[in-house]
Amino acid sequence: MKILFSFACILCVALCSCSSITVLRTKEIKNATDSSAASVNRRLDSLMRVLDSLELEQSKSLSRLKADLAELNSRINDQGDKSEARMEEITFRLDKLLGVVHKSAAKAAKPVHEQPKEHNSEMEALYNASRADYLRGEYAVAYNGFKQIYESVKTGELAENSLYWMAMCMLDAGKKENAETLFKTLLEKFPQGVKVCPVEFKLASMAEEAKDKAKQKAWLQKLLNTAHCISSNEFHRAADILQGL
Repeated sequence: MKILFSFACILCVALCSCSSITVLRTKEIKNATDSSAASVNRRLDSLMRVLDSLELEQSKSLSRLKADLAELNSRINDQGDKSEARMEEITFRLDKLLGVVHKSAAKAAKPVHEQPKEHNSEMEALYNASRADYLRGEYAVAYNGFKQIYESVKTGELAENSLYWMAMCMLDAGKKENAETLFKTLLEKFPQGVKVCPVEFKLASMAEEAKDKAKQKAWLQKLLNTAHCISSNEFHRAADILQGL
């Protein structure tokens, strides 16, 4: 009887020990599972942050690429303008050599009402010659020619273009403050002119070169708020650059 009782006690102790071991093992497994899940979640969070960073970087790269493409397009357009100016100069000189453009005593007998047309032709010829001087890097000579046109004509697209190229002569000659003043004068004199969008973008670029980010943003925003610039190339370039600042 004592033997049976002892056996029963031993069996109870063994069962209790097994139960305790099972509970402890279950807790260990649960803790290990929780730790593994937390590690996986941390890894997933890290991967999500990497993906977000890559998406942001890709967006900035695409915006910069679009701006670079627009800049390249602008340079191509500028080169086209230079080629056109050269062709105009060549045509003008050929016409002069062939006698198409000449002066004679008969012009003095023309009616008074034809004088303005003759004057405009002379101004256009001077404009083409000044453009040619600018392309050759003779900025002082070109500036004087454009200034003569502007002071003579005062209004209209020819006057606006002359004022624009006066500013460009100053800019390329390294006189940035004078160029900025002339660009601002153009914006005041010709608020609806054809050069407004390029000038506002040019002023933003000058501010960028001067590392004045506040002024650069202000000019870019002004360009975006200029109604007749919405369909211009400068508008899209300004939007892309402003987004990246």
